This record gives sequence, structure tokens and C-alpha cells, in this order.
Amino acid sequence: MSDSVTHGGSHDSQDKNFEAGDGKYQAEQIEEQPSYLDGGKRTTGQKIKRHCARFWWLHLVIFCIVFLIIALCLVYVAMPKIAQHGVDESSIEFTDIQFLSPTESSIVITQQAILHSPSIYTPTLDPFNASLYLVTDGVFASTPMIVVEMPRIHALHPKSNASVDNQNVTIVDLDQVTKYATTVLTNETVTTALTGRTDLHEGKLPVNKVNYNSSTTYLGLNGLKGFNVTGVIVNTSVAAGQPNLKGFAFIPNPSVLTVAMGNVTLSLSTSAGVVGTSTVPDMTIRPGNNSLPMTAIVNQTALITSLDKSGKVNMTITGTSSVYNGQHLTYYEKALSSNVLTLEMNVLQILSDSAAAAAGLS
Repeated sequence: MSDSVTHGGSHDSQDKNFEAGDGKYQAEQIEEQPSYLDGGKRTTGQKIKRHCARFWWLHLVIFCIVFLIIALCLVYVAMPKIAQHGVDESSIEFTDIQFLSPTESSIVITQQAILHSPSIYTPTLDPFNASLYLVTDGVFASTPMIVVEMPRIHALHPKSNASVDNQNVTIVDLDQVTKYATTVLTNETVTTALTGRTDLHEGKLPVNKVNYNSSTTYLGLNGLKGFNVTGVIVNTSVAAGQPNLKGFAFIPNPSVLTVAMGNVTLSLSTSAGVVGTSTVPDMTIRPGNNSLPMTAIVNQTALITSLDKSGKVNMTITGTSSVYNGQHLTYYEKALSSNVLTLEMNVLQILSDSAAAAAGLS
């Protein structure tokens, strides 16, 4: 009995001590963990996690708003500037320019060109009306010469084709067309600019309005440098007032221009004054070397008195008229009159060759 009581008491005592010890352990564990209810401090990371857990929806809304603002700024602010910059960086290289069927108030124009675009984008420009200006020393003329209807252009990288084919355009400013014709005829190079406003399309992006303004410099006729008269034959037996000289007008054209000027009349002068007139019928100057039939009515007596000791004469040639389909083209006439040509002609050699040719025909 005593042992039983003793052991039982011992167990009870141990159990109590264990329970007491276990309570102490639990209390220690509780003390080791900060109690938020008792005002324990959270770490910065815990605060951020708790904030994000509670207000995730607010952060999502803010993110969506910021993303939307950036997207809208990109589409409606940045993209128009990018589009305009791409247009500004592009350039045109003319490969063929034709001025045909001219009248005093209109002309048929063809332009073949290569559009160079350094941009990686490949936008499409809607058709638009482009004003064509003469540019002199970097300064635009006060008014355009003509207005060209530009077709739809799909700009590729690095280049694409653009053309205007057989378009009958109205002359906007006759004075500017005259200045342009004079510049083309007398200068080595000429600069023009096409300007207008149109819509630019790029994929699914919103349509952007852009200003088109492209200046291009290309070769002119350079004062008809290299002009000559070849195959000249004089016929002394023709009636007065009839052409007594024929040959070919050699006109080099280093440009890409084709210009139809109609029947062109030239005044021929020497030291004795005006000695005759020459006519080049249906004068159309094309790129490369042109050899055009010509006839002349020459006062032979006045010409002979102008010869030097070697039988040569300096002939001054000045354009006086340009007639197409019976209509005078004043812009070509003024351009021709501004470009005076001087040509040394061996008259004695021409007379000798003419006599030989006449004898051979007889």
C-alpha cells in the first residue's frame, strides 16, 4: 500500500510538474512570437505583403490606368510624330519627267520616280493634290507652278516606285512656269518641291495626317552646252523667201527631261546683224543626244560679208518663237530668248560641201 501510494504520489507530482513545465514552454513560445494584437511591430516586408493582399484590386486599377495612358500617348502623340518624321526623311529621285502637249494654260506631265525611305515602317499615303514649286537657292517660290494629283503611294524600305502618268494639269502661275522653263534650259541643275497634306496608314494603327514636303534636285539642259549644226547644205538656186539651208541641230540633253516645244524659230545673227532665221519643226528634246532636222532662210550676201579671212563666221543663235498646234507658248519663248548660243561656222567649207553634193545629185 505504501509503495502504491508512494508511486502514485510520485506520478501525480511528475504529471503536475510536466504540465507546469509544458505551460511554461508554451508561454515562452508565445513570448517569442510578436503579438500583433498586443501592438507588436511588423517588418517592412510584412507590411507590403499585407497591403498588397488587402488592396490588390487597387494596384490592378492603377496599373491599367497607367498602361492605358502610355498606350494612348504612344498612339495619339508619339505615332503622329513618328509618321511625320518618316515622311520628312523620305526623298524622291526622278528617273523620267515629260512635259508634252503644251498649251498656254495647261501641259501633260509624266513623272517616274523612286521614293527612298530610310524608315523601317512601310506606310501607305492616300492620293492627294501636290503643289509643285520652283526652289531657288533653297527658297520656295511665292506660288506653285502647277498642282499634280499624286496617286496612292505604298512606301517600302528602302525604296519604292511612284509615278504620275499622262496627267493634264492646269498652269497655276504662268510667271513661275516661265521661270522654271528658263532655269531648266539655262542651268546645270534645277530644284523643285512637291508639297501637300494627306492621310498616312500604318497597319491597324489610327490614321495620321501628315504634311508632305519633298525637294528634289536634278539635271537641267545646262544652256544646251555642246549645241552644234551638222550636215549643213546650202542651196543657192531656191527662190527668194524659201529655205536655202538645211541640216541638223545637234542638242545634247544630260537630264531626264523630255520637253515638247512645237515649231521653234531661231534668229541667226553675225557681226553684220540679223542674217536669217532657222526653224526646227516639232522640236522635242529627249534625254541623250538629239539630232533634229532644221531649215533656214539666210541672206547669203550679208553672210558672206561677215566672214573672216579663213572663211569662218561666229553665228549668234537666239530663240524667238515656240508654236504648238498653232498656239504660241510664251513660257518657252522667253526661256529660249534668254539662252543665247554662239556657234563658229566654216561657211567656205559648207559652200564647198554643198557644191559637191549638188554636183553629185546632178
